[in-house]
Amino acid sequence: MSSTQRRARRVKKLALPFALGLLLAFVPLPNVSFLSAPVLDRLPLPVVSDVGAQELSEQQAAADELLGTDRVSGVQDDVAAFTTIGILFDDAPTEPVMMRTQAADGSWDEWREVGVESDEGPDADTSEAAAAPASYGTEPIWVDEAVGYELSVGAGDADGAEVALVRDELQRTVTEATPLAGAALPRPFDIHLRSEWGARASSTSNASTVKLAVVHHSASSNSYSPADVPGVLRSIQAFHMDGRGWSDIAYNFVVDKYGGIWEGRGGGIDNPVIGAHAMGFNTTSVGVMVIGDYIAATPTGAALESVSQVIGWKLAMHNVDPAGQVDFVSGGSTSIPAGQTVSLPRVVGHQDVGQTGCPGSIRGSLGFIRARAQDWTNYLRAASTPVGAVDALDVGPGNVTASGWAADPDATGPVEVRLAIAGLTAVATTGLSRPDVPSAIPWAGPNAGYRVIAAGVPPGYQELCVVAMNQNLGTSDFPMSCRAVVVPDPAGTAVTGSIDQASATVGRVEIIGHVHGPGATGASAVGIEVDGVFRGWGGPIGNNFAMQVVGLAAGRHRVCAIGVSTASGSHTRFDCRNLDVPGARAIGAVDEIAGGPAIDVSGWALDLETVLPIPIAVVVDGRPVPLVANASRPDVAALYPGYGDAHGFSASIPAAPGRHDVCVQFGGVGAGSNWTPACASVVVK
Repeated sequence: MSSTQRRARRVKKLALPFALGLLLAFVPLPNVSFLSAPVLDRLPLPVVSDVGAQELSEQQAAADELLGTDRVSGVQDDVAAFTTIGILFDDAPTEPVMMRTQAADGSWDEWREVGVESDEGPDADTSEAAAAPASYGTEPIWVDEAVGYELSVGAGDADGAEVALVRDELQRTVTEATPLAGAALPRPFDIHLRSEWGARASSTSNASTVKLAVVHHSASSNSYSPADVPGVLRSIQAFHMDGRGWSDIAYNFVVDKYGGIWEGRGGGIDNPVIGAHAMGFNTTSVGVMVIGDYIAATPTGAALESVSQVIGWKLAMHNVDPAGQVDFVSGGSTSIPAGQTVSLPRVVGHQDVGQTGCPGSIRGSLGFIRARAQDWTNYLRAASTPVGAVDALDVGPGNVTASGWAADPDATGPVEVRLAIAGLTAVATTGLSRPDVPSAIPWAGPNAGYRVIAAGVPPGYQELCVVAMNQNLGTSDFPMSCRAVVVPDPAGTAVTGSIDQASATVGRVEIIGHVHGPGATGASAVGIEVDGVFRGWGGPIGNNFAMQVVGLAAGRHRVCAIGVSTASGSHTRFDCRNLDVPGARAIGAVDEIAGGPAIDVSGWALDLETVLPIPIAVVVDGRPVPLVANASRPDVAALYPGYGDAHGFSASIPAAPGRHDVCVQFGGVGAGSNWTPACASVVVK
C-alpha cells in the first residue's frame, strides 16, 4: 500500500466525524456523540488445512523457534476492513500462534508470532472474573487497516477457536465524561483523559490503596502515529470488553512511544481502581502499558520517562516509595499460587508476577523506571500541599469550634490545624477517627479528623480562616475555609443587628438595616466602616438605620455596620457586606469658552469616585494648560450631597491675537476615561 493511498484513506475516515462534530457542537448532548467507534466481530477460524513445508519454514523463521509439524492454517481474504485482530481459545493453546494480514492492495505482511496472555485478566475472586467467560486470548494486534488474514495454529488448538476482528464504525456512542473521581489532587503531566480517546463508559471497582506498579507492553505494532493512539486504545478496549468479557480496558494507564500518558481503565485517575492487567496481582496495583512490541525493539526515552512520571505520581498519592520493596499476597497467577506471599520491588514487569514475555526489553529499564519514579515521588511530595475540609462550624457565646479532616501527602505525623479569628489563633492536630476519609483520599489514613476551639472571641461580626498547615517538604499551607460568623456576647451587653439591604452605585455605597441593644436599651449610635476605616456615625431611628458613604473608588469594598450600646457604651461591629462599586468618567459642565483679551473658560467638574477636586485641562491649539477644579460651586454641592462645593473652575488663559481652537478636557481620578465635554473656536483680540 502506498503512503499516498494510506493518507487518503485516513483523511476520508476522519472527514465525516469531523463534519458531524461541527454540526453537533451546536447540539447539547452530554456524554453522547457520533464517533468512529470500534466494533468487535467474533468469527470462526477460516477453513484450515495442513501447513505446507515452505510455509512452515517461513513461520519457523518468523517465530525464531522450532514449530511443531502438526499444524494447520486458514486464510480469509474477503472481510470488511479491520484495524485490530486477535484469536480467542477455549483452552490454553499448546503450540505458538502465527498470523499475517493482507492490506487493501493485496499485499501480505510478514508472519509474526502472536503472544497468548494467560496472565492478563481480572483476579479470580472478583465479580469481573465471574462475569467473564473462561477463555484464553492473544494480545490484540493493531494493524491500522487490513482486509484479510491468515492464521496458523497447532492442529489440536483449532477446535473452538475464534477470530476477533475490531473495525471502526460511525455510531452514536456514550463515552466517558467524569475524568476525576475524588479530584483530591490535580491532574498531572497533562494526562489525556478517557474523554480524549472516546472511551466507552464502564463500571469498575476500587481497592483500599495502591502499593505496586506493574509495567506492560501491548505486543502490537510499533508503526503508529500520534493521531493513531486514540483509535488503538478504543480497539484494545473493544477487544478486552467484547472479546474477553472484561468490564473495561485492562490497564490503568497507557503510554505511547511519543511520551503521551493516557488514562486507561475508568473510575478516576486518583482512585485505586482495580485493573485486569496482571491476574492475581490486580488488587492494590496500578498497571501501566506501553503501546508497541518491545520483544526486540528498544523503548523510547520519552516513553520511559512518562512511565516513570505516572508511576511516581500514583505511588506518591498512596504514600509509597517506588524504589522500595513490598510483601504481596498473590491472588493466583500462572507462576505464583494463590495465597503465596512474595517480596517484590514496588515497580515490576508483568514477567515478575506471571509466565509471560511482557514487557519485553522494557524489563531491562525497570531499574531506571524505579529510580526516576522515586525522583518524581520526592518532587511531588516537596511540591505538595495539604488537603482537607471543615465539615462543621459551631459558633457560641465567645467561642468558635471547627471540625473536619486534614491530611498532608508527605506528613510523618499528625497534621496541624489552625483557626484564626479576631487576632486570636487556636491550634489542634489531627488524630480523631474519620474512617470515611480513606475512601476518597487513600493515603490520608483513618485518623485524619480534627476539632479546634477558639475561646475568648470578641462579640459581633468576625472573619475566620481554618488552615491545614504544611507538615514537611511542601511549599504552602491549605486554607480549608475562610468565612464570616457573628459571635454572641457572653455578657449579653453588645449590640446586635444586621444589614438588610446593601447597594453600590458609582462612587457610593449605602446600607440599610436594623439594630438592637441589650434588653430595651437600644443603640445610641450606628457607624459605618469601609475597608477597615471608620467613615462616620448616624443615629438610628428607633431600631432602623440607613447610612451611606460617597467618594469611593471603583472596586470591591468591605462595608460594615458598628453599633454603640446605650447600656454599656461598647462598640460592636455587627454585620458586614462586600460591595462592588462601579466606575465611570468624570461629570460636569463647561459654562463658557470665550475670546477677548484672553481665552476665558469656566464650569464645574466632579469625579464621583472622590470628594476631592479633580484635574482638568484647557487645550489651546493642541497645547494643554492644566487646571484644578477646586473653586466654590454651592450649586454642585446641593446637587451631590457629601461631595462639598470645591468643584468649580474659571480661568483666563493668555494667547496671541487671532483665532484659536479650544477644548476643555476632564481628567478624573478613578476608573473612567478622560473625556472632552466641549470645544470652541474663539478669537483673541
